[in-house]
Amino acid sequence: MIIVITSPGPVDGEGAACNALFEQGLQVLHLRKPGAAREVLEAFIREILPAYRHRIVVHDHFELVDRFGLKGVHANARRASDKELSRFANVSLSCHSLEEVEATASLPWRPSYLFLGPLFDSISKPGYAAARFDEQRSREVLARHRVIALGGVTASNLPRCRATGFAGGALLGHLWEQPREVVDRFARLPPPPVLAIAGLDPTSGAGLSSDIKTIESCKALGLGACSAITFQNQHAYRGAAWSSPREIIRQCEVLLEEFTPAVVKIGLVESPAALLEITTYLRERLPAARVIWDPILTTSSGHSFREQVEHLDEILEKIDLVTPNANEARQLFGDDREASLLSTCRARNVAILRKGGHDDGEQVTDLLLLPGGQVHAYSIPRAPGGKHGTGCILSASIAALLARGYSLPEACQEGQRHVDRFIRSNPTPLGRHDVPAPRSLSSIPLQYITHPRDGVTMAEQVEAACQGGARWIQFRAKAGSVEEILLEGAAVRQVCREHGALFIVNDRVEVARALDADGVHLGQEDMSPARARRLLGCHKIIGATCNTITDVAESARQGVDYIGLGPFAHTGTKERLAPVLGLDGYRRVIAAARSAGVTTPVHAIGGIRLEDVEPLARTGVNGIAVSSLINHSTNPRAMTRQILDKLCYK
Repeated sequence: MIIVITSPGPVDGEGAACNALFEQGLQVLHLRKPGAAREVLEAFIREILPAYRHRIVVHDHFELVDRFGLKGVHANARRASDKELSRFANVSLSCHSLEEVEATASLPWRPSYLFLGPLFDSISKPGYAAARFDEQRSREVLARHRVIALGGVTASNLPRCRATGFAGGALLGHLWEQPREVVDRFARLPPPPVLAIAGLDPTSGAGLSSDIKTIESCKALGLGACSAITFQNQHAYRGAAWSSPREIIRQCEVLLEEFTPAVVKIGLVESPAALLEITTYLRERLPAARVIWDPILTTSSGHSFREQVEHLDEILEKIDLVTPNANEARQLFGDDREASLLSTCRARNVAILRKGGHDDGEQVTDLLLLPGGQVHAYSIPRAPGGKHGTGCILSASIAALLARGYSLPEACQEGQRHVDRFIRSNPTPLGRHDVPAPRSLSSIPLQYITHPRDGVTMAEQVEAACQGGARWIQFRAKAGSVEEILLEGAAVRQVCREHGALFIVNDRVEVARALDADGVHLGQEDMSPARARRLLGCHKIIGATCNTITDVAESARQGVDYIGLGPFAHTGTKERLAPVLGLDGYRRVIAAARSAGVTTPVHAIGGIRLEDVEPLARTGVNGIAVSSLINHSTNPRAMTRQILDKLCYK
């Protein structure tokens, strides 16, 4: 886990640099400006795109968490016993000794993670020398707590932090001593190592080589230990020559002389006894690592791991996440239903991700159940055909994302999307791992929607908006023949291409397909997202109109790429208007969506005025969509710039 701490003083372009870090994958930013007034912190937060503000942790002025929808707070030793801290979902704490770390066990709240340092001589505080920590004692303490190394952490010594048992590192001086190099230095940080223990598949469609490809494509470092040499191709599995547990452990021992994986993924192994021996070793050798077991209980050649798995309770004690499909869940736990699996999670203190790829229906739904009783459901339209090794790819991608600092629910949802891109990468049983993720819609907070105006073509409208900085255009044409709409749409598309803007079509899937648009926006009475996905393909954007939390949850379940939530107020561009939401309505729906685990970007839409932009941004929406606000302006280009300035998009 990599955490970036802001410079204590002002830095030119700091907000833009932090947006770039988030875009590159930074999951947690600590906003630390000692002694700064609340207005200074507010100004910084406003420079961060709304889509990324939920990754910010503040060290002061904790009231900003609720106002801007931030991740949480960081406390110092003086506030450690404050019971009020328990109201925040994410609370971290600074410690300066191993004794202070141990003492946090008696706090009235549970820290999400702890800072400990200085581990090395500080870069940002000259003369602030590294503290001395007994290495053996450190390993024992760090195995029981999630601790982030602080002080003098750099790209070169980050691997030492991991080797000592730290869960990650917090970077400050290494990045900000050269502000113009912040993004480049972050990109050059050594990726977190992830260990895969699996069989060798000659096709690389599944097993060890596929795991390593997947881990690398998810921007982590893939390491591997071979549990078997399998005899298979993309269509048939003929058998395996098994590695003994001792041989697997010996491979791990050599790797662990140099690397300290944050996450271990286990796939094909010969027997429950072998799995128990391997997991016992891992818990002793890597006590802080998270272990994922992808249970392969039977193979097409007839090999059976055991219908009734021996030592299951002992194995699960050493596992953090198990990823069975429905049939494997029934074999392991006797039932694959949600209530029964949730009971198992609580009783055995293990998370279960029940994969839905083998179920029937147009949607694939994976179900994540956590020991604390939380349930997250992730759905995506079923991709046509199938691929060899998708279970391996899902668990390997989750492992890599966890190592990079994603939460378990976030990693499971993004892992599902990774598998979907892999399945759709080509028509053969062997997919491609180099398919890029789609453009992040969370980083584009303004969507401009065209609307007919006398004396101005839609292409001219779009040209003005793009000159003002708009980079997401929705082409909305309700009147005219198909030929006229296609002709007008082609002109709009050309303007979008010249400015590097996304071009999507409102409602008309056939028009979007004919124009090779970037995607389509669907109303509640239009074609289903699943059917639109089949017609347009996996790489096109599918958006949906929503009015309630029920609509939002259903659209997210159907795998849309973004949601247009509204209307905010009365608008003259819609003939059949749903109930208006207002600011309170947006706050309620966004809060409920987050509680339900919905991470789909949400854009406010409908009757938005210029003075509404900033209050809307503070409700937690990822952006806004406007039409009349720009179209009715005497200077559409300048109005677009004003809107973007209020959205803090620079």
